[in-house]
Amino acid sequence: MPDVRGLNEADARQVLSDAGYDPSIVRISKVPSVASTGTVAAQDPVAGTTNPATITLSLPSPATMPPLAGKTLEDATKALTLMGAQPAVKRIYDPNSTPGTVITTDPAPGSPLSAAPTLTVAGTASSAPMSGLKGSGSCGPISSGSVNGTKVTNGLRCAISHVPATTYWILGRSVARLQGTVGIDDSSDTGAKAKVTITADGKPLLDQDIAYGQSANLDADITGVLRLEVTVTDASTSKKSGTSGTTYVVLANAVVLGSAAAIAALGGTP
Repeated sequence: MPDVRGLNEADARQVLSDAGYDPSIVRISKVPSVASTGTVAAQDPVAGTTNPATITLSLPSPATMPPLAGKTLEDATKALTLMGAQPAVKRIYDPNSTPGTVITTDPAPGSPLSAAPTLTVAGTASSAPMSGLKGSGSCGPISSGSVNGTKVTNGLRCAISHVPATTYWILGRSVARLQGTVGIDDSSDTGAKAKVTITADGKPLLDQDIAYGQSANLDADITGVLRLEVTVTDASTSKKSGTSGTTYVVLANAVVLGSAAAIAALGGTP
């Protein structure tokens, strides 16, 4: 069986006839492909096969981009290579997509397929500790301590005062998620209680009173957020709380998540 891929239909039929194959066993199949129309894109059986009962020559027909969103990169690549395309891959972090799956395609589904389409694929998140980002206000970084019995390896510490104290960070609309635990430092006055408000461009992410021995988990979508603010106010009835200089609200193990490029742009470490 000769290899007739790349030949036009007439030449392929002639080569097969010259090789001794009866023209009546040759079948033509149309397959979506980016290859030049009129030329054989594939053959079945493959070259070298002896005494085939039938021979199928696959001729290209105009191909369109299939719907690939949600498919794995492996499956999407296989579907495109079967049509002769060699896709390029661009990876971005998307908190709403499973890493390794296709988010979008270029060209869009249903559009004519190009020989080198682009697949935008969900990548894994990079992260940076909030303690490593430049903020403006009274909250400062810490690298040890505990909140509600949980060890703190990095985070932010905000002194509790009767006067509301706000710290803010400019995130540049580049990161996608904020995670951490909010509570009172375990070394603080046991009567400590604080109102903690965390907002993203004015939208509340957390707004509650937190007492000593309590904590609140934070896992918030901050996609497209420009300014993140944390405001802490003393909410206790104890005169001691907030006056000793050792009573704090802690954003324990707080991190922002995003693409490696976004984290690098913030000055964090991907």
